[in-house]
Formats: sequence, structure tokens, C-alpha cells
Amino acid sequence: MMGAYDRFIARCKAVVSHPRPPEPPMRLRLHEAGHAVAGHRFGYVQQGIMLREDDTGQTSQRYATGPDDDMSVRLQTEMIISMTGFAVTMEYPEYKTDALRIGGDVQMELVNAAIIHRIDPAMGSTEEIMDALWVRARLIARNNKTLIRAVAAKLDHYGFWTGEDVQRIIDEREKELGR
Repeated sequence: MMGAYDRFIARCKAVVSHPRPPEPPMRLRLHEAGHAVAGHRFGYVQQGIMLREDDTGQTSQRYATGPDDDMSVRLQTEMIISMTGFAVTMEYPEYKTDALRIGGDVQMELVNAAIIHRIDPAMGSTEEIMDALWVRARLIARNNKTLIRAVAAKLDHYGFWTGEDVQRIIDEREKELGR
């Protein structure tokens, strides 16, 4: 009879020897490419993209801020960039995902919308701000579909792409597409 320790070891061996997919699912690749392209359109500097084997990812970007930056505008821009990852799944229905998988992208936007409302109440309620920025994120996803798909195609393995890698991919794809 197998003891608890032996079952644990057998389970560990099964997990380690389980073959992973050869490349990340397109849904994940498009999602992260959506963030990267949206950030690029707003002039953000790419810092990197990570695609993890648990089919989660992270795109890191940096905006060069100055002392005169309008915090409300910056928060709105960052919300649009973040929402674009999920908007891609709405605009490209063949890669639709469930809402639970994008929780991290939406939670902070609610906080940021509340902050924007406090900074500039004329922008509307938190819900109105979220709705307005969601429309803009979907437009970015729709209007940059070709570039987002081309960038996603290059994100063909699990792991990390540096900011230089990501920027080179975007620049090469834009050149190929004649933009």
C-alpha cells in the first residue's frame, strides 16, 4: 500500500513529467500584445512581457512622467492600456475568455476610476468613467487588430521578452504592415 509520502512523490513526478503545450495559447498572446500595442500607441516605453506556463501573463511599460503631468489624464491612459488586454478578447471572439481570468486587469481600474472621479468630478461617476474608457479600449483593440495579431504571433513561447525585444517586435510588425 502506498503511503501519503509516496503518493505525494508520485504526484510531483506526474506534474513534472506532464508535457506542457509547445506554445502559449493565442488568447494569452493576444491579451498581452493588446497591452503592448496600446501602450506603444500612447508613447509608453516597453519594459517586457512575461508569459507564464499557467497561462497568465504580464506586460510592463513605463511612461516618462514630468512635474506638470495631469494625474487624471495619466490614470485614464493607464486604464485604457490595461483594459485593452480584455477588450481584445471581446473584439476577437474566437479567443474569448471568461471574466475570472482577467480579474487583475479590472480590479485596479475600479480604484483608478474612483480616484479620477475625486480629482475631476466633471468626468462623471466611477461607472461613467469606466464605461467611457472601456469604449476607448475597445476602439484601440479594433483599430489595431492587424498589429496586435502580428505581435501576438511573435510571442511564440513561454518566458520573458525584454522591453527591447517587445519594441523591436512592434517596430518590425509596423514596418511590415506599412505603418
